[in-house]
Amino acid sequence: MIVATTRIEAPTPLEQGMTCLLAALCLEFEGMAAMLVTAQGQVVVHATTPMDFPLREQASLFCQLAGQVPEHLLVEDTLLAPALAAVCAAQTPPIRFFAASHLKDADDACLGWLFLVHVKPVTLTAAQRLSLQAMAEAASRWLMMVQQNLALAASNARWKFALDGAGHGVWDWDLTSNRVTFSPQWKTMLGYDDADIGDDCQEWVSRVHPVDLAHFQSQIDAVKSGQAQSLICEYRLLTKSGEWCWILSKGMIMAGNDHEGPRMIGTNTDITARKQSERLIWQQANFDALTGLPNKHLLNQLLSERIHGDHGADNMVALMIVDLDNFKDVNDALGHIYGDMLLMEAASRIQAAVLPADIVAREGGDEFIIVTTAASVAELENTATNVLKVLGQSYELLSEVVFCAASIGIALYPQHTLSPNVLMKYADQALYLAKSTARGQYAFYSHELEEEALKRSKLTTELRFAVEEQAFEVFYQPIFRLDTRETVKAEALVRWKHPERGYVSPAEFIPLAESTGLINAIGDWVFKEAAVFAKALRASYAPDFQISVNKSPIQFLTVGKLDWSAFLTNLDLPGKAISVEITEGLLLQQSQDVHARIKKIRDSGMSISLDDFGTGYSSLSYLSSYEIDYLKIDRSFIINLTTSKKNQALCKAIITMAHELGYQVIAEGIETEQQLHLLADMGCDMGQGYFISRPLPQQDFVAWLADSLSTLQLAEATG
Repeated sequence: MIVATTRIEAPTPLEQGMTCLLAALCLEFEGMAAMLVTAQGQVVVHATTPMDFPLREQASLFCQLAGQVPEHLLVEDTLLAPALAAVCAAQTPPIRFFAASHLKDADDACLGWLFLVHVKPVTLTAAQRLSLQAMAEAASRWLMMVQQNLALAASNARWKFALDGAGHGVWDWDLTSNRVTFSPQWKTMLGYDDADIGDDCQEWVSRVHPVDLAHFQSQIDAVKSGQAQSLICEYRLLTKSGEWCWILSKGMIMAGNDHEGPRMIGTNTDITARKQSERLIWQQANFDALTGLPNKHLLNQLLSERIHGDHGADNMVALMIVDLDNFKDVNDALGHIYGDMLLMEAASRIQAAVLPADIVAREGGDEFIIVTTAASVAELENTATNVLKVLGQSYELLSEVVFCAASIGIALYPQHTLSPNVLMKYADQALYLAKSTARGQYAFYSHELEEEALKRSKLTTELRFAVEEQAFEVFYQPIFRLDTRETVKAEALVRWKHPERGYVSPAEFIPLAESTGLINAIGDWVFKEAAVFAKALRASYAPDFQISVNKSPIQFLTVGKLDWSAFLTNLDLPGKAISVEITEGLLLQQSQDVHARIKKIRDSGMSISLDDFGTGYSSLSYLSSYEIDYLKIDRSFIINLTTSKKNQALCKAIITMAHELGYQVIAEGIETEQQLHLLADMGCDMGQGYFISRPLPQQDFVAWLADSLSTLQLAEATG
């Protein structure tokens, strides 16, 4: 059994070494007390904080308790360990954490015991368990060196080398001579050999990063002056290769005695990997991975700093939300790789179009944020115009060339609000105005927009209820042959009769339906209604009657809940009873996805109508690549047809080209007899417009159809 001896007043080199080792251990496990008992009964105790019980007097008892296990004993809460509970609870205060390691030499002979205790229960991490075991092994190596009489007593620094095995670089700073003893591991972690670095203090200080030097020196001075009990400092040291290595230095003052002056001892740990991980986590949390721009999280911080910083008494801070108008069309048509390339190019163009001091961030999706400072609205208008100009230019993405204009909403601090969050909301409302008036524009917030936003929010909520309750109607506008005036088709148009406002304009609620994703549910409902009506008309009116159903780009490029082809099959209705109308914006690029979806529609027997022809970006050369049945001339070409020779020439060219490609042509917006005759003379196949009939509710359309049939039959009979 090990029996503790009385402490010698003048510490021997052996006790000095043990004290330094325990000090390093306590630096690793803050708030704990450490005790080392050698096989010869020598006891050394160390604690970074005062302990209220006489730990030294318990050395023999602790050795008896630990002797029950061969190697290591770790009890994180002694109250849960029957063998220790009574003894540890009897201490004042009770010991709740108890760890012991049996120190042995190469022949498995006992060298002593290493203890670590705390008055509170402690749960060690896996890394801390390994560190404790490494410290115990270091203590064993050091005690073996003592036994082998390797002249350790003559050297106060040799104890430090044992700690190198635990992965720490050890240092011992003589504060009187300003000389520092560095362990080999201290030098190795910086890439140096043992002989490369001497013991001058400047060997250390001169390698500290200039940015970190003042902080490092202040931490050292705080420990020296007694303002801090221990040194804990993270900073960078220059390595032999010229790179910077992040270091965690921990140390404490060792009081002097009759034999030597005060010293500061401690360890250096390489934390470069940890810092790199922290940097990566910070980067991911604050920057957009695709564009490298600040994300919404960092933007909020930068915006607040800009608003509350010194931006000049006469200057205003403007927040601009930049939205790529038809990015989704490009992304859906060409794929996410092209979409990502477009976003990266757009980010680069925006940065080049603004001042270096301006903040450019990515809000998410296809939205970017610009925070700029200006003295006048004219400056802001110039910035917005520059951004719109560069974003409106073509994008060369691998083998594809696409166009993707943008819209901008602008809000001002302090003119519009003093709150960063409200500023963002106001800019978003201004963006909505810019996109709703005409794409490729910018708009400033006004207080009237707030009222419109509230109305829009209310209408969106009401629209959701309308979708759930299917509170819509389908109106039908006749499509007739220009040569015979026979009604052969009809276009199904959705209408929403609001319980308070009456009929809401489709131009008002369709964009809301698209932005909220409700368009798919509405579109599927319209399709089902139109299909059922088409079956009834084909049975009672004309066996070849066809109804056109609009499918917005969002509907077309997403998968809805309803399989249109399967629905027609279950209804026992041939596919040719339905024509699907799409906009030419879908033909922006020759996308395999668009090709596949058009082919699937036509394979089911349904036909394809290209709506609003002449208003989009499509190249005429692309038309031959798609299987299209009908081409609809946009009403903008028809309005001034009778007075504009240019419009007449364009309509004639479109009709001729379409016929050459095998398409039938439908003219939209016919409002006069003269327009009808001009189009008929050009060879236009069909037309629709108010001259023949407005869109009608289903029952009214049936009555109109019956009346027109009777009129036509009467004309044929009297003809």
